[in-house]
Amino acid sequence: MLDLFISDPMIEIVGIIDANPHAPALTIAANHGIRTFTNLAEAIAASRPCLAFNLTSDDGVTAYAQAQLGNANVIGGFQAHFLWNLLTRLKQTNEQITHLAHHDALTALPNRILFYDRLNQAIAGARRDKESLAVLYLDLDGFKLINDTYGHDAGDALLREAAKRIVACVRESDTVARMGGDEFTVILRNVHALHSNDRVVNSIVEAIAKPFLQNGKNCSVSASIGIALYPDHGETAEQLVKISDAAMYLAKQSGKNCYRFVSG
Repeated sequence: MLDLFISDPMIEIVGIIDANPHAPALTIAANHGIRTFTNLAEAIAASRPCLAFNLTSDDGVTAYAQAQLGNANVIGGFQAHFLWNLLTRLKQTNEQITHLAHHDALTALPNRILFYDRLNQAIAGARRDKESLAVLYLDLDGFKLINDTYGHDAGDALLREAAKRIVACVRESDTVARMGGDEFTVILRNVHALHSNDRVVNSIVEAIAKPFLQNGKNCSVSASIGIALYPDHGETAEQLVKISDAAMYLAKQSGKNCYRFVSG
């Protein structure tokens, strides 16, 4: 515990009190040149009776605390700042864990869990507002060959670049997710007609078809994309994903580097 205070640039420890003369905290304090006491009366005699701390956190919030020596209930700046730091770190850790649980570690895109959550939300919104949306299921043609030829590091780099290219083709209100391997999904909100998303899908196909530079060499892959519309092709997340996945295989059978609706 003492090490946390010693390493904190905002805290200056002026003395440590412990009734046990062999307490580890006293040894650590002595090693750092901090005064140590084994009883409160000795500490009061050597220190001012009141210690005040003006603590400012990184986000500009200021906390003020006093330590009134002379009784057993010492509540002061050390404790206040420690609790502030502890709660802040716990919050940051919780946010990091939540982010990792919902995002793909390689591409930083939403993962399967977050994709389904957003798709269900999008469907609920589309149902409420009487709008349509599109689900795209995308597979990279030729990725396995590049991964096998140049290694997994090159394959990972290609996936990261492919993710960036897909994201660049859609709006901020849309969602791009990695389902695993070389498969991606896209949620396009507020689609007005059957072919109103052709421009977006074509731009994704063209973006993926551009060469990827791997190990100093240009590598080529393409995208086969299947499309399912809400509510035309399905009304649940599971139905739309299943149908768009089937449409993606139609695109592969049609020569790849293209997109298809499930109806062909």
